[in-house]
Amino acid sequence: MAGRNPGTELELGWISKVYVNRPAVVRHAEQIKKWKTVKGNWQAAWLLKAVTCIDLTTLSGDDTPSNVQRLCFKAKHPIREDLLKALDMHDKGITVGAVCVYPARVSDAVNTLKAAGCNIPVASVAAGFPSGQTPLETKLAEIRLAVEYGAREIDIVISRSLVLTGQWEGLYEEIRLCRAACGEAHMKTILATGELGSLANVYKASMIAMMAVQSIRRKASEWEEAHSSDCVGEILERMEDIPFFDIILGNFIPWKMFLIWLCCWIFFFPQFLFRNCSYKIQHLSDKTI
Repeated sequence: MAGRNPGTELELGWISKVYVNRPAVVRHAEQIKKWKTVKGNWQAAWLLKAVTCIDLTTLSGDDTPSNVQRLCFKAKHPIREDLLKALDMHDKGITVGAVCVYPARVSDAVNTLKAAGCNIPVASVAAGFPSGQTPLETKLAEIRLAVEYGAREIDIVISRSLVLTGQWEGLYEEIRLCRAACGEAHMKTILATGELGSLANVYKASMIAMMAVQSIRRKASEWEEAHSSDCVGEILERMEDIPFFDIILGNFIPWKMFLIWLCCWIFFFPQFLFRNCSYKIQHLSDKTI
């Protein structure tokens, strides 16, 4: 596939001396909440943009073809027609970004969207979601089956045990194998940040995931006992090497958040990235040689 991220060799030096000043992170996360937000028409525009970033999801044990069909209809028509007309956006074809289901329901979603004449991609969780506690061979087989069923995006979960025990080479290799199993499908990596033990581990796992050629990085899932926090987001946003990877790999780094936070984050991240990009390109130039 043209434009496929080439990735990098595993470079443990990038994570060997990571230190996170948690009190400083907490303070800055609180400051972010007080930043000026967009209002009026601009707020409506950002809300509409937020809708197009959503993976509309059903991941329940009682999922059936019928409720997947209803989900797909909602994905194609996420906002009431009268509201869109009031904003003069009724003819813009606004849909969600993707429909996300378990592998067993991928065919239902693909067939429903195809019948509706809609090109919304179907994403599938895989690799032992949500716990990741399955053998690697099983994870890879599940990924291949989801792609075979028609999934255009695969959302894997990492083995948290590899992070908690510092097996960075193992994590790197696992993600690379999962990426290869995806074939032409995109892949997101669910870090499950609430189960990584520390903010430093969040940073390290993120760096390993980017080195291992994953296309999009995602935060924690709702299955974790400790949910994603502002502090975790702050660590991910403040990773000094994100612009470096964005430049050499072409990574697009969105965040799957609770909808109430989505506009805040998509407003905040571009400000941070462009404010710091020039300095970090210069600062990291020696690492690109």
